Amino acid sequence: MPTQLKHRLSKGVFGTGWADGAICIVLAASLYLVNLIYALLNHGPAILHLKSALDDIIPLVPIFVIPYISLEPLTYLTLVIFLLFNTRIFKSASLSFITALLVSYVFYIFLQSEMIRPALIGTDVLTQMIRGVYASDNPYNCFPSLHTSLSTILAIHWLKADRRIGIGFAIWTVLIVASTVFVKQHYVADIALGLVLAFSISWLYMKLLLKSPQPPDGTAQV
Repeated sequence: MPTQLKHRLSKGVFGTGWADGAICIVLAASLYLVNLIYALLNHGPAILHLKSALDDIIPLVPIFVIPYISLEPLTYLTLVIFLLFNTRIFKSASLSFITALLVSYVFYIFLQSEMIRPALIGTDVLTQMIRGVYASDNPYNCFPSLHTSLSTILAIHWLKADRRIGIGFAIWTVLIVASTVFVKQHYVADIALGLVLAFSISWLYMKLLLKSPQPPDGTAQV
């Protein structure tokens, strides 16, 4: 095994000892279980209707369904990489995810929101993909936007783990966040609170768990 790869794996779940590994497993299981709650809350009646004048002028842009649906596979891939190569990053990202989900659930329980979706008239592949998104997700659980908060949390942690990969991921995250309004899944207000959650929660856990500074040359820590 190459020395560099061996060194990186030494900071992952197979190199940090059974106790750290057990913590990571508990966090992974907790994240999975907390994520299941989303579907239980995804119903009306809605209390908040946050459509603004800005939302009225934002068009439906079908191509943005591609970054929108990319969040789920990118999340799984990222968490696996963090788990294998840096359990501190994995723990910070997982705790950030869990906290963002739980805070969002409070809004969905007490201040449920609703997105008024447009009628889709096209028959092209991208429009059909948007129909699939609509069919799999009720138009509730909008404020705050989890697509915004979770993708931003991933980008923030990638920037900490590896600046070069992080910059590319951050650019793609901008597209994911933009996609939430361009496929008419969220309003601008949903994005705003999602960003506040992501930055505040990530700052908290990174301060607690990732105290060592980023190498000045931006080399990978994962």
